[in-house]
Amino acid sequence: MLGQAYFELSQKIEAAHSFAAVSSLLCDGMPHLVGADSVLVLETGEGPVIRGVHGKCKVADTTRKRIDELNGLLVDHPLIQRVDLNDPGALGAAVSDFISPEEYQANEFNRVMHDGSPSTDGILGKLVASPHSTTILVSCRDEGMFSLKQREIFDAVLFTARAVLGRIGSMGVETTVRNFLMGTAGDPIAVFAVGTDLEVLPLSHEAVRLSENWWSEDEAKRSLSPESHENLREVLENAWTDPVKATFQEVELDLGGGLRKCHALPKASGEILIFMPVSGHLPSGDEALKAVLTKRQREIMEWIAEGKTSAEAAIILDISPRTVEKHLEAVFQRLGVENRISAVRRFLDLKSGQAT
Repeated sequence: MLGQAYFELSQKIEAAHSFAAVSSLLCDGMPHLVGADSVLVLETGEGPVIRGVHGKCKVADTTRKRIDELNGLLVDHPLIQRVDLNDPGALGAAVSDFISPEEYQANEFNRVMHDGSPSTDGILGKLVASPHSTTILVSCRDEGMFSLKQREIFDAVLFTARAVLGRIGSMGVETTVRNFLMGTAGDPIAVFAVGTDLEVLPLSHEAVRLSENWWSEDEAKRSLSPESHENLREVLENAWTDPVKATFQEVELDLGGGLRKCHALPKASGEILIFMPVSGHLPSGDEALKAVLTKRQREIMEWIAEGKTSAEAAIILDISPRTVEKHLEAVFQRLGVENRISAVRRFLDLKSGQAT
């Protein structure tokens, strides 16, 4: 039996709505479940290198402070020769399966990461993998080895967190796309997908029409050149706000009709969505706001952004507080947000022309 503590943690993870929330729950809730002295989440990239550190334990703090030094030592870590950090496997991989406790404790990376008191065993498991990075969950033990039971619990939590983060990532893509389309003022948008095989596929009516004009009659797909893909990949490095969430990035691409301004959104699966305004123009500022919100909703949001309450906005606009609340509910839905703070942030971003 996994126990009540496992199910309580799993329920909290299932209810999470962001990578930060899942990461915090894992780092805070797992140590006592698996007999670990510290738990942290690492974002890794090619090299291998550690790109980011999540967690509040002493080991996480040391890793953040000495990340450059640790990256210099990581390439010689004996575990790297035996386990691929970008694909450590479906289950959690225990250090003790590959390295003796003596070899592990003598390793300089281990000594630096644990501030001179190296751990005796660890378990690592993949949480999220994307072309941008691989995020792994790491549990460390100061003395002794992890038991089979503790490793089973680690795997069970890992599977739950992995599934939830996949859902959060999918919802993030949906919300980001919706917000983008809400700001286009009804202008026609051609939508393409670039697969991991570099094949470009039209996804919308407008994209099909463009591909008919640009591609040969028997060309169902168009191969993106390696040079264009590398340029796109470099631009999209800046798109990721966390391991499961990305934002649109502006880029110029030639999909057959010459270089055109596009907006690209990467997905954790490796697929890239390309949104190309057929008119070559996307609205911004007041024009974008008018495409998303009614006049009354814009008036209400102006006052809410000034710090007014619903009651105060109602008095100013000579309407009832209930009417203000109903309009705010519509605003939340149209902007794809859940609260006033997020609505104000999104409203001001649209107003300034910075929203993507």
